[in-house]
Amino acid sequence: MHNFSFYSPTKIIFGQDTVSKLIPELGNAAISRVLLLTGGKSVYTSGLYDKVVGLLDQAGIKHETVSGVQPNPRLSKVREAVATAKGIQAQAILPIGGGSVFDSSKAVAASAATGHDIWDIVTRKRALTAALPIYGILTLSGTSSELNNTGVINNDETQEKFPFANDLLIPRVAVVDPALQYSVPVNQVCYSGFDALSHVLEAYFESLDTSEVILEHCEAYAKAIIRSLRALPGAKEDYAVRSELAFCSVYAHSGWASVGRAKRGDFSSHRIGHALGGIFDVPHGVTLGIVMPNWMQYVYDKGLSRDVFARFATHILGVKEAPDNDFALAGIKAFKDFVRSLGMPVSLREVGVKEADIPKLAENAARTLPFGCVISMDLENITGVLKQSF
Repeated sequence: MHNFSFYSPTKIIFGQDTVSKLIPELGNAAISRVLLLTGGKSVYTSGLYDKVVGLLDQAGIKHETVSGVQPNPRLSKVREAVATAKGIQAQAILPIGGGSVFDSSKAVAASAATGHDIWDIVTRKRALTAALPIYGILTLSGTSSELNNTGVINNDETQEKFPFANDLLIPRVAVVDPALQYSVPVNQVCYSGFDALSHVLEAYFESLDTSEVILEHCEAYAKAIIRSLRALPGAKEDYAVRSELAFCSVYAHSGWASVGRAKRGDFSSHRIGHALGGIFDVPHGVTLGIVMPNWMQYVYDKGLSRDVFARFATHILGVKEAPDNDFALAGIKAFKDFVRSLGMPVSLREVGVKEADIPKLAENAARTLPFGCVISMDLENITGVLKQSF
C-alpha cells in the first residue's frame, strides 16, 4: 500500500425524510442568507423546493433562487448565480439537485467569495483563496460532488468543459435521501450510476500495485453499483436498491477508491468524455459508457493492463470462461454488453458524432493534458481512443 493522505470533512445526512435536518446545520453556523441553486422542474413538481423554502422561512433564513442549471453545467448560468449571490450578500450556497447543480454551486461559491471570474479560476489564471460554504440536498446520485472537492464547468462560448478542484469547495453538509430520487427518469439514474461506477474503475484500473484490501473494497463497490443498475428497471421505488446505489455513489469519488495507490487512478475516460460532452452536449454518463470500454480495448491492444482487466472480468463481472483463456478480452466484451444492457450507446456514431469530428474532439480533450497513467495520454493516444470508440 502506497502512502496517502485523506481529507473528507463533509457531514453526510443519509436516509429517508432527512431534508429538514439541514436547517439546524445552517442555524448552527449562524447563516442567515443563502442562495438556492436548482436544476429543472422536478424539484418543483415533487414539492421538494416548496418544502425547503418553507423550512427556511420558518427558520428566518433569507433566500434567493437561481434555477435552470443544466446537465453539462454552463458557465453562463454560474455567472448569473454569482451576480445574484453577491446581490443578496449570500453567506452560503444551497444546491438542490444532482451533480451538475452541486458542481455549479462550487463554482458560484468560489467566484462569489473571491470576486474573480470563475473561468479565470478554472483555467488557473487566478488562485482560489476563499469560497462560500455549501450546504446541499442531493436529488440524483453519481458524481460524489456532494462530498468531494471537485467540479466541472462547460464554457458554452468556447465549448470547453474543464474540471476544477480545491479543498475549499468541499461541501460542509449534504443531505442524501434516496427516496428523493424516485421521480428521476430511470435512464438518467442509469447515466449517473454509470458515472459512479466509472469513478471506482478509473482508480481500480490504475494497476494492481496496492494492498489487497484496497482492491477488494473497490471490487465490492463496483459490484454493488452494477447489481443496483441491473435491478433498477424493476425497482424504481425499491428503497433497498436505491439506497445501495446512493450509498455507493457517495463513496465512488470521495477519494477512498484512490488511497494507497501510486498515482490515485487513471482518469483518461473522464477527460476524453468531457470533450464529447462539451462539444456535443452528450450526457456525462453516456460519454463514459462510450469511452471507457473502448479505452480499455485501446489499452489492451497496446499489451497493457491485461492482468487488471482479467481480474476485473473475474472478480467484478463474474466471467467464468474465456476463449483461449483470455479473461482480459472477455472482460472488455462483457463490460460493453453490460453498457448496452442499460440502454446506453457504446460508440460515437450512436450519438451522432461523425468520423470527421474526431480531430476536433481530440484537440479539445488535449487542452487538459497532462492526464492518464496507464498510458500517458497525448494527442495521438487520445485520437486512438476516439477512433476505437467510433
